[in-house]
Amino acid sequence: MRHNRAMATDTLYDLLGVDPGCSVEELRSAYRLRARRYHPDVSTVIDADRHMAALNDAWRVLSDPSSRSDYDETLAELRAERETVEMPQPAPVVRLSRRQAWVAGVQAQIGRLARLAGRSATQTLLLRSPRATRAVYESIVSLIVGSLIEDTEARVRAARAAGAAPLDLGVAATLIGVRTVADRVRREATAQVTPELLMTAELLDRMWDVLAHELPTTLEAALGGNPHVTRAIAS
Repeated sequence: MRHNRAMATDTLYDLLGVDPGCSVEELRSAYRLRARRYHPDVSTVIDADRHMAALNDAWRVLSDPSSRSDYDETLAELRAERETVEMPQPAPVVRLSRRQAWVAGVQAQIGRLARLAGRSATQTLLLRSPRATRAVYESIVSLIVGSLIEDTEARVRAARAAGAAPLDLGVAATLIGVRTVADRVRREATAQVTPELLMTAELLDRMWDVLAHELPTTLEAALGGNPHVTRAIAS
């Protein structure tokens, strides 16, 4: 999907304070830095909710390889239109190999599944025992989704090794990512259990339940089951 051509002067990269060629890790660090500043619960900035929503949109677009590619293409077209040349040359078409296209497709599937599960988890936590506003939960979900689309090929191989059928590979690979992020949260919690870590843990546990509902119980068990990271770091 192409982005609206009537764009503001500042790009999403400008909003996050990064270069267009930056890595996903650099994007994540910049997003987290600014998210802490504009969290509605702690920010004194006017219209903090609006700023936080803009940051969430920027992270959502740029952390996903497919939407980032579309956005970069739109930026390139806008730059070309501003140049005073009579016959601008079209940008070269980058053709993906069959394997690269397959990986990109799985990444897109994982991102979609993770966003849906994160949305469901957020709604449940807001209804049961909210620790912050929806905007804060959504910012954490965006970070989780960005982590889940990493190392796609390795996670798909692990899902196959656990016995996932072809139709279950996307969900199983996403759950393997959830366990990886849960392990990271456990390690970070050994130093200090911050409110953000606790909310991340709750989201991960709930996202697991939402996603695992689609799989046979034997496969869920082979993947290690719900990490219950909230219980682990809160005890």
